[in-house]
Amino acid sequence: MAKQQPERRFTLLYDKVCRQDILQEAWRRVKSNKGAAGVDDVDIDEVREYGEARFLGEIEQELRNGSYRVSLVRRVHIDKPGQPGKTRPLGIPTVSANCTGTQFAFGMGGDPPSIPSTSRPALPSFEGAPNSRY
Repeated sequence: MAKQQPERRFTLLYDKVCRQDILQEAWRRVKSNKGAAGVDDVDIDEVREYGEARFLGEIEQELRNGSYRVSLVRRVHIDKPGQPGKTRPLGIPTVSANCTGTQFAFGMGGDPPSIPSTSRPALPSFEGAPNSRY
């Protein structure tokens, strides 16, 4: 089906990602993590000052018109637990990239806002899922 209609390949996913309830739930989860600012130096508090609705509206518009571009991640090295003197790299995305990543996870079968997270397994890197990489 996708080969017969290549222009429609991501239509359903994009429609899910741009829904207002998905945007709001993604933002709720991102701000509850209280993460650090990415390469753009914009943190959660700055988004609140700017206006959460305005911020989400701009992301929605950029996604709908195809102009959204993910920023680079800020790379830091953190200590490895139980291994003194050893570090591992950690990529810190921007707040907007964190929101869109969460939205796409919902669109691809992750924890949507309509289903409580306790009723289904979490995706890797979301909601306390074990991180088996380290």
